[in-house]
Amino acid sequence: MEIADLLDITPDADPPDDGDLVTSSELGEWIGLSTGRINSLARDGVLPRVARPGGHGFPLRAAVRAYAEQCRAAASRRSADPEMADHKKRLAAEQAEKIALQNAKARGELLDAQAVRSEWLSIAADLRARLLAAAPRVAAATGLDRAAADALDRELRRAVSDIAEDRSNE
Repeated sequence: MEIADLLDITPDADPPDDGDLVTSSELGEWIGLSTGRINSLARDGVLPRVARPGGHGFPLRAAVRAYAEQCRAAASRRSADPEMADHKKRLAAEQAEKIALQNAKARGELLDAQAVRSEWLSIAADLRARLLAAAPRVAAATGLDRAAADALDRELRRAVSDIAEDRSNE
């Protein structure tokens, strides 16, 4: 028996007798499925099967039609609501991104933004304090007179202030 006979492709095809029973292995060869999948579909009521001596048989024509109908129904369910399909794709992408971020954080590749900000603010405050304390130390170490020490202090304070002002304008 040929596939064309089953599908009535040729005009003179003799339809198979509905009594033609095949094994799950033979049916699997016809429709490209494993024996286990054929038996699973039969248990689920998708494929018709008939008890016969020595096991079960599958009416070839009815089983092929039932499988084709099941495939058509599954395809129509997938394409019935494209908006829902798009939503599922977005959800899957978001879930994948969430897991990727969690994994990166667990590997130590990501840092908490608030913790980084706090640390940098602390470093900047320490740097500012040390810069402003430098003028009196330099004046004492080099023996600068009062006017020169005050000029150095003003310049350091102006530089720190300019940096802060530049950052606030960004």
